[in-house]
Amino acid sequence: MPFSGIGCAGHRIAGVDTCEPTGELRIRAERVGRRTVVVDACRTAPFHVGLPSHRAGDGSAELIVQGVGPGYLPGDRLAIDISVGEGASLAVRGQGATKLYPSPQGVPVVANVALTVERGGWLAYLPGELIPFRQSVLEQVTHIDVGVGGSLALGEILTPGRTAMGEIHQFTRLRLDVRARYNGRPCLIERARLEPAWRPLTSIGRHGEYPIAGTLYLIGDGWTLSPAPTNPDGMTWASAKGDDYTFVRLLGPTVQAVSGAMRTLLA
Repeated sequence: MPFSGIGCAGHRIAGVDTCEPTGELRIRAERVGRRTVVVDACRTAPFHVGLPSHRAGDGSAELIVQGVGPGYLPGDRLAIDISVGEGASLAVRGQGATKLYPSPQGVPVVANVALTVERGGWLAYLPGELIPFRQSVLEQVTHIDVGVGGSLALGEILTPGRTAMGEIHQFTRLRLDVRARYNGRPCLIERARLEPAWRPLTSIGRHGEYPIAGTLYLIGDGWTLSPAPTNPDGMTWASAKGDDYTFVRLLGPTVQAVSGAMRTLLA
């Protein structure tokens, strides 16, 4: 699958040289009768996909994605493409953290993520938390395309780094862009540039005193946030709503607190 400045879903990423991706994850789910069936699951390292589960009992499917290597290394080019067909329902969850390794020369990891939900479909993509090591660099662009009547939830969690080794906000740069469309129309664009050396994440208006940050993107129909307890586990969050999207920013003391709050809000 060529990566010649074009991601696996046909989206251009500026500054990417012509080459093949070093790691791929492709998942496709479709509705067959009353059940959602995973009709395509292709992966290379650093990804591993478990067997589909239908434990919810409502016809939806769930997949667990694990890492099979140490993490993301400088120069990695990753292509993630997850799509849900008309009327299908799929949850894709990460198991364990994603480690982003040091890049003293500033060579980034480039990740192109494409999430597609067709008419009346439902997708929840909740990867594991990101741990950016000292001097790490990540350029990630997530493209979301949701058809009419469809729903998508994307949850991302960012840690300050390898805190056990005293590495707190010592990564070089994280670019975390999200571009979402609903029924063919752009509904949400977020461009995040985190460079702690230039603007500390502990400053007012960013993460403040909280070490863990999470973002929940809800695109399309059918999303009603469940009431959550006031300030559970030292958590705080705020939400904004627009045409065809809801955006929630969460801050907390631990990954478990933030991920638990996400699950509560989505319940």
